[in-house]
Amino acid sequence: MNEPSQLHARIQSKGVLIGCTIESDSPATAELAAMIGFDVLWFDMEHHGLSLLDAQMLGQAAKAGGAMTILRVPDGTRPHVLGGLERGADMIMVPMVESADTARQMVEFGKYQPLGNRGIVGSSRGVSYGLGAPLANMERANRESHLFVQIETVEGVKRCNEIFSVEGISGAVIGPADLSVSMGKPFVFDDKEFIQVFCDLIRAVRAQNKIAVAATGNPALVKAAIQAGAQIIVTTGDRP
Repeated sequence: MNEPSQLHARIQSKGVLIGCTIESDSPATAELAAMIGFDVLWFDMEHHGLSLLDAQMLGQAAKAGGAMTILRVPDGTRPHVLGGLERGADMIMVPMVESADTARQMVEFGKYQPLGNRGIVGSSRGVSYGLGAPLANMERANRESHLFVQIETVEGVKRCNEIFSVEGISGAVIGPADLSVSMGKPFVFDDKEFIQVFCDLIRAVRAQNKIAVAATGNPALVKAAIQAGAQIIVTTGDRP
């Protein structure tokens, strides 16, 4: 039997992991969030201006406190997917994914052969700074590095099953704010149709035996996400 990744082992042990977004570039804030018990810390290059170097420093602080990291990059291009992994992010998330082609491109840039065609470097944080045998480091990186698509538009919902089925994609993040806007129901999180779509997406991820992440602090959506099978809930952040 293949060895489970650290992320899968933590989910198996705890059932649901609780996450926190870190919007500042303060490693101390990230370390503190990890130390007080958040399982996953979310860093954001899409909206908050973090650089890859910022992401690495925040990730090092998170690890010191015992948390895993998810880095939202601006898009699924090679510099962002590969760059985030080389700096040691446990999970890379690409926003606004609407096609299986984008998911396959993420795997091409983010997984070593035979899954993808990730470029090889021997000394980055993503391959333990070159400590150990190169092939073992590559195998470990393929197991421990996770690629997540973020579904937050109606077009993404329409194609979700083919997106989720791409080999090498670990799971999906469901973004309720943009999804509600795309559905013409901006921020109406108690709308029955919206809740149904939100939960159906989580169930569709789980049906592919992959990891479902919900990013919401709305109590009703948190409850609905857990009931639908979400395994990671990002509920709060370091800023109001």
